[in-house]
Amino acid sequence: MQLTTHTDYALRLLLYLMSHRARKVSTREVADAYGISLHHLTKVAKSLTKKGWLIAARGGGGGLILAEHTPDTRIGDIVRCTEFTCDLAECFNPKSNTCPITAVCRLKPILYRARKAFFEVLDTVTVRDVARNPEELNPIFAQPRKGTSP
Repeated sequence: MQLTTHTDYALRLLLYLMSHRARKVSTREVADAYGISLHHLTKVAKSLTKKGWLIAARGGGGGLILAEHTPDTRIGDIVRCTEFTCDLAECFNPKSNTCPITAVCRLKPILYRARKAFFEVLDTVTVRDVARNPEELNPIFAQPRKGTSP
């Protein structure tokens, strides 16, 4: 299973904000720290704000901060909300499934178990757990990155 860029950027944004909890942070700052698209990151930030994980303030003193409950949010919950589908194969969606062997397929239940195991692992870890090393992260974030796009 490969996570979408949306989910990847969401997790990166949360890690960055955890490492900079003492202040509001701009999406430009985060995009520059990772060398990623500001445009795409802005969409991700809006999505996380709508879902209640971030608080956004506009204007001169604006920026993003984590909602109070976000550090204790399970990574699995974030992935479930940011992935548009967690279907590993076409047959997971009965509306679009065209596979003729679905009724007798022995692979489908294995893939279901694999997805379940994936989320069981992600559900054991919170945002706080994966951001316990700001002293290691922040020097890396401060290094200039190539490839930041508007």
